[in-house]
Amino acid sequence: MTQPPQTRRFREALARVQRLFMLRPGVRLTTADAAQKAGLDRQVCRVMLRNLVDMGFLEQRLGGVIARS
Repeated sequence: MTQPPQTRRFREALARVQRLFMLRPGVRLTTADAAQKAGLDRQVCRVMLRNLVDMGFLEQRLGGVIARS
């Protein structure tokens, strides 16, 4: 997967999604839940989650649930 350009808005959105998992240890979220909690469009949130999975910060589990690695 090619990385999108690391613009300021991209980094801010990535940090917003990352904080969801840092502030609540053990939290498991679907893409829809993460998008709602982060206040992001679902497609944008999906990209952020995929980047965090690729970085090894998050992992995708059964049923499409995302959790901290």
